[in-house]
Amino acid sequence: MKLSGETKFFAGVIIVTVVLLIGAIALFSKPVEEVQVLGEKLVTDTAWATGSATPKATLVEFSDFECPACGAAYPIVKQIVEQYKNDLKFVFRHFPLEQHKNARLAASAAEAAGAQGKFWEMHDLLFKNQTNLSQETINGFAIELKLDMDKFTKEMAEGTYNQKVQKDVDEGTSLGINSTPTFFLNGKKLDLFNFADLKTKVETAINEAK
Repeated sequence: MKLSGETKFFAGVIIVTVVLLIGAIALFSKPVEEVQVLGEKLVTDTAWATGSATPKATLVEFSDFECPACGAAYPIVKQIVEQYKNDLKFVFRHFPLEQHKNARLAASAAEAAGAQGKFWEMHDLLFKNQTNLSQETINGFAIELKLDMDKFTKEMAEGTYNQKVQKDVDEGTSLGINSTPTFFLNGKKLDLFNFADLKTKVETAINEAK
């Protein structure tokens, strides 16, 4: 049977469409290697981490101590870390935004406190008082934590931890981060509808690993 020109045209369109669909299915069914690639940048030897030493899931947050959204996420993250401390590793990375004038100061203060074994205590105080951050109030937090004030004041004045904070920012930027908080769960960037979804995703990841 001889095909008309119009029939040949439509047959060609159908064949091309099928080929494209097969190609698309093959493309999207390929294993995603994003977790391994991002993992090297997400969890570094110098990043502050808490929780399980043998985790079933790893949650990384790029955060800004003066960011209102980070402040809103803080109590939820803290609850999640406490609830799943036997199965979850939580890693905190600095990403102070330029519009928050005291964010870098706060990040350096957390690092200076960390050098004296009080990173997470300073982390908590900074978030709980994020609307009232200044050099004076941060010094007050250091006194409250009974830090060596001579060492703390000297390191803050000399910018001892500026480079470490900037390294977090540079690595975050290389991952496409431009806002805070940004979360990664097992190496995959989370697209959260609200912060309550974070607990569900963490719980799911842990259960799937069991």
